[in-house]
Amino acid sequence: MNLTLGKSDHPKRSWLALGLPALTALAATCSAYADDAVPSTAGAKPAQSKQGTQIAQSAPVGTNNAVVDAEATQTKLPPEQLSSQAKSNGFVADSHLNLQFRNYSDYLEIKNTVHRHAWIQGVQANYESGYTQGLIGLGVDASLFGALKLDGGQGAGNMVHVAPGGGGSNQLAWAYPGMYDIKGRISETVVKYGLQIVTNPFLEPHDNRALPPTFLGVSLVSKDVRDMSLEAGSFTKTDARGQTHLTSLSTSYGGVKFDRLSYVGGSWNYSPNGTLSLYADQADNVWRQYFASVTHSIGDPSTIKWTGLANIYSTHDAGDSLEGHINSNAYSLSISAQHGAHSLLLGFQQVLGDQFFDYVNETNGIYLTNSMDVDYNAPHEKSLQLRYSVDGKYLGVPGFKAMLWGLTGWGADASAEAAANASTSSPLHNLYWKNGEPVHGRHHEIGFIPSYTLQSGRFKDTKITFIAMWHVAQAHYSDSNNMEYRLVVNVPIKVF
Repeated sequence: MNLTLGKSDHPKRSWLALGLPALTALAATCSAYADDAVPSTAGAKPAQSKQGTQIAQSAPVGTNNAVVDAEATQTKLPPEQLSSQAKSNGFVADSHLNLQFRNYSDYLEIKNTVHRHAWIQGVQANYESGYTQGLIGLGVDASLFGALKLDGGQGAGNMVHVAPGGGGSNQLAWAYPGMYDIKGRISETVVKYGLQIVTNPFLEPHDNRALPPTFLGVSLVSKDVRDMSLEAGSFTKTDARGQTHLTSLSTSYGGVKFDRLSYVGGSWNYSPNGTLSLYADQADNVWRQYFASVTHSIGDPSTIKWTGLANIYSTHDAGDSLEGHINSNAYSLSISAQHGAHSLLLGFQQVLGDQFFDYVNETNGIYLTNSMDVDYNAPHEKSLQLRYSVDGKYLGVPGFKAMLWGLTGWGADASAEAAANASTSSPLHNLYWKNGEPVHGRHHEIGFIPSYTLQSGRFKDTKITFIAMWHVAQAHYSDSNNMEYRLVVNVPIKVF
């Protein structure tokens, strides 16, 4: 369900939206917040949200009343709107250049292992051409990413520079082509090939550093069907956080490398207040994964607006099963109530199966409500969250938002997979064992994220976000005790 929640960077790291309207709602309510952009209030995601691409909301669905539909032919209807491609002004006329400055500072302590601090100034120069005119429009996108290390070094990991062979944290500055693609458009359907950002339940970038990760491959997004957004894609490489070179895709928890991730899916706004999303993907020789979600709202914030959300991932090993046998489901349910500026959310999450719920590294591919500081995704784990949000626009302070949450997890039991990976030479031994015993135990966290976005003036839309999170776990749970603080300032500048 977007500056970033910080997650204690274990093997993985913070809403869909993959540019999908439906998932924009997921971002706030269910998106993987861990180490991600600050989510919006419940019932809206994430819209990550996350500092990823924002998707346009489809038009509301028409009434299903047969009488009204029949009478519509007797009514003078407005002229049919031209498609985006039909309205194209050309390659140059519709082109844009924007700068995004991000000042990013982080302080993290993980009990007995990590003491980390970093202060980085990042910048993105993002050029997007228009599309040539005609039935088929063609264009290009290109972005130059750069960063300057103001503080930090050993132990800062991918918060600073990471060299191809490891190390590299002493490098003062680095720059590289962060995105580049060629694109084509027919009507409301866009195809891109190159290094790009997509946002969906499997590949939404884990944008919780000075610069975001990007992915190499082909993507298709179509909005030609009213109230629907359909998409597909296939990706082979990533330009990971802190790195200036392409690397193989891998799984977040298992750390298994694989050659290609392919997906297909979409979302449907079945009513002005409801969205259904269905997706499927395949990580070659690792897993097949399926995702479904539904969100629906009733009421109005002036009285009470209720929003319910349900989503599920179902994961099964495929091909050579490089991460071993996988047969698990992970789901979350949430309900939120908003009255004026104030929202309260209650979320429940559960993993059904002997394996961790895993997803692609460098992504927030875990659109589950309780993925906040940590993921609550251990085998058989249950978790419960209470979240309070406030939106300043209802209090006469537009631009101010804040979120406060508490989470507890229990019932984790990795004994089955721990027995299968008892040997220390097993590639999954460290995943299922902790301090000499199979992963198990309780844990809990609290977090607080206030943010303010400037509403006017020379630096309009500048966003300042502070993040504070604390996590405490028993000795044999997979995530250790940690405390983390982040301050992020995003300054967008439109050049043309």
